[in-house]
Amino acid sequence: MTSQDLKDLILSLSQDVIFNFKGETACINPWNEHKFEVGYGDISKAYNDIDILMSDNIYSGMSLNEISEQIELI
Repeated sequence: MTSQDLKDLILSLSQDVIFNFKGETACINPWNEHKFEVGYGDISKAYNDIDILMSDNIYSGMSLNEISEQIELI
């Protein structure tokens, strides 16, 4: 999936986005268009901007923009 497809899925606010990456489970909980909670391994963060969420390097030093085509949703 492209990074834009992933961003659109998150912003649809229709479901939690859950996937595995490098042996760790990640979960993105979109509460509304200005509140997102993310968990990846032992990392837990909250974001109020989708672009910051997409560009934060918390996934083994990479961002969602970088790994979007490597993930498979659960």
